[in-house]
Amino acid sequence: MSHSTPDGIPPLAGLCTHEEAARVGLPVEHNVRRLLRLHWIEERCRLALVERIPSTPEWEVKGALSLHQWLAAERAVGLRKRVAEMRSPAPRMDLPPDPALHSCLEQARAADGTRELLTAWYGVLIPALAEGYRRHLEDTNPLVDHPTRRLVAANLREVGEQLAWGRAALDAFGGPDPAFAEHLGSFLRAAGGVTGRDRWDEVPIPKPRPVPTPDFTPVRDGRFAGMFNFNFPPHVLYAADNVDAEERNLALLCKRLLEMDVPEMMASFVAQRGDRPPEFHVDYGRQLWDEARHSMMGEVALQARGIDWRSIPLNVGFALRLNLHAEPLERQIMLWAIEQSLMPATTGKRSEFETALEAGDALSAHFHDYDWADEVLHAQIGRRWLLGGDGEGLSFEEAMETGRSVHARTWGALDEYREREPQTEWWAEFVRRALGHETSAMPEQLVEHPSVIAE
Repeated sequence: MSHSTPDGIPPLAGLCTHEEAARVGLPVEHNVRRLLRLHWIEERCRLALVERIPSTPEWEVKGALSLHQWLAAERAVGLRKRVAEMRSPAPRMDLPPDPALHSCLEQARAADGTRELLTAWYGVLIPALAEGYRRHLEDTNPLVDHPTRRLVAANLREVGEQLAWGRAALDAFGGPDPAFAEHLGSFLRAAGGVTGRDRWDEVPIPKPRPVPTPDFTPVRDGRFAGMFNFNFPPHVLYAADNVDAEERNLALLCKRLLEMDVPEMMASFVAQRGDRPPEFHVDYGRQLWDEARHSMMGEVALQARGIDWRSIPLNVGFALRLNLHAEPLERQIMLWAIEQSLMPATTGKRSEFETALEAGDALSAHFHDYDWADEVLHAQIGRRWLLGGDGEGLSFEEAMETGRSVHARTWGALDEYREREPQTEWWAEFVRRALGHETSAMPEQLVEHPSVIAE
């Protein structure tokens, strides 16, 4: 039986035409050289964004940095993997491929304030990174280098989404800071741009700024009050038997909103533990973003109810006491201890989801369903990097005991900050405004509870 082949079937799996595939593109050596530069920009972008999360006052910028640091970590690992596929042994990727490029990226870390931070990355460096990815697509062969092109095309799409946010945020600040944009641009030109092929021998650069030690003191913008009012009844009320489901659900939404203090804390140990493998930063970068996303869930749910969520005293006690009064590994362990406290059925994530269902709040139930799902991943991350072979080799009991000890010690450290604001009781009035009735909580439930280990 004879078979005829129909005309018009796209050749080469639809990647390109024969003519396009017949073009000589980048040699592997040049390809790898460029990928190393792109990787280093992504890796330093990750660090520069994550280390600024606590000290950035603007709530919306904190949230975006929380997302973008994880995306940069993921893209960096993808580029590392592709380089290792093309060269054996793989070149070292924990060192800068070009001192001039590294100097430029270090100057971005010297940004002073939010506007300069946004200018550095969303006004200068990420646009240059996007151009580097575009040029890579133009210069490499679409058939022989399809694996790289697939990776680069995906990165380019994602970077474009980041840039859209960044441009809008810069517009809110009145545009990029022109002086700092020119400062960084000089260093980037001296490095030959992202690809390195546009280098000139004599490019005048200004005097480098000193790169400051990152400040991990958590800061909020002027829309928020109660940063140092460490009285937060929702930590207890969400699981209180004497409180009705509607009020417990409201407490849950306030707890979710407060979770911005978790990325504010996590950012410090993620930034300071630079000796850990790239996968460490992908895993904890993802968890950091998840915690910021949980805070956004609370923000959305409260706003949907017509509640001014900025009026809630969102204290910074958790990040403040751990960032300034505990070591990086202690903070990581403390996070693990909190994750374990969320496992019991009576007080953990299942009960939070069931509380939202009992309250008849479909949106809260939807959010807590996914919040619960995220904790499954977070438990795995903690096991891998603290208890597992890739981690610190701790036993479960050692990690939990350390977590309890760090909690007790750092809670006491908050004494030096309490005098900055009155430790007022605010929940009863909040319930009146939000629910239209009196709280069912007991007076003793409306004050600080230092024994609570919670996020």
